[in-house]
Amino acid sequence: MESFTWAKAPAEKPDKTKVAVLLPGSGYPVEGPVLFWIGEMLGSLGWHVQAVRWTPDDSPHADPHSFMARAVESAFASSPDAHQRLIVAKSFSTLSIPWAENNNVPGIWLTPLLTDSLVRSTIAATSKEDLFVGGSLDKLWDGGRKSERCGTFLEVPAADHSLQIPDDWRASQTAQGEVFERIEEFIATELPEPHEYS
Repeated sequence: MESFTWAKAPAEKPDKTKVAVLLPGSGYPVEGPVLFWIGEMLGSLGWHVQAVRWTPDDSPHADPHSFMARAVESAFASSPDAHQRLIVAKSFSTLSIPWAENNNVPGIWLTPLLTDSLVRSTIAATSKEDLFVGGSLDKLWDGGRKSERCGTFLEVPAADHSLQIPDDWRASQTAQGEVFERIEEFIATELPEPHEYS
């Protein structure tokens, strides 16, 4: 994997830098429409955005959770020192949920792999108020985790694993626009108080 700077945080308050790591799906790059616009949003809100791209030599299959942990750690290590951190992950990259839990980093989890047992057990035990977004037609969303005590679960009606409405680009655009509005609200009002990270 490799990471690159998508957006730089304003330089006037280097001691208050907010860093977001943008993580792709296995076949859905950060340039895909959902992640692209979230990256643009975070940049406009003053975040340093560090985006991740997979490379041909990546081998995640043997231990995908550890692979994702290394990817997140590497991306944060390539970023400025952070006063506040955030992960935005799509699909396969939501296997970093256990890492985020262990490091108390909030997340926006797009089409999370809720069929993964470690992801599910982590979400069931967490006290973090993360945001989870999935489509009602996505089998990996598995009906969401509406019974969990923490976190917000936003289900997009008639959307698939790409958060698209099949065969209807206008409805897809409208639905994704509503998702972006909800994400912007989460970032502005629901993220926990920032921590100092070393």
